[in-house]
Amino acid sequence: MSNRLILAMVMAVQLSGCSDLARWVRQYTYPQEFRYVEREEVRGPMRALAFHSRELNDLLLQDPVPQEHRGEMIEHLRAMEQAAEKLDHSGWSTNHPKVDTNLPAFRRDLKLAREAIAREPPNYLLAVLLRGSCDNCHGSK
Repeated sequence: MSNRLILAMVMAVQLSGCSDLARWVRQYTYPQEFRYVEREEVRGPMRALAFHSRELNDLLLQDPVPQEHRGEMIEHLRAMEQAAEKLDHSGWSTNHPKVDTNLPAFRRDLKLAREAIAREPPNYLLAVLLRGSCDNCHGSK
């Protein structure tokens, strides 16, 4: 092969890397019932879940759990529900099988924990149990 042909092929590959070639190819390489989720579509909601989870944990670890923080705890749980909703692609298989498998139960647990804290008298147990939920996908450290 000539050096010019090799150079042209290298340039074409580099230029295609700058375009949205991967997204275009995916429409033909994955089945129609499959949804490819871009990395940033997962990272943003995961960061929100991590932030609100840490904030909620900080509130729950106070001894005893102060009643005046109930509203704040409920807001963190609502924010976590909203972030989890962004990850939910119900009915579609995605390239994140652990999320596909564990997200429905996690969303249910978030809702039940929020409702338990909102009741009179509040029950913090379900919110405390959420602390280990990340381990289902991310493993324990």
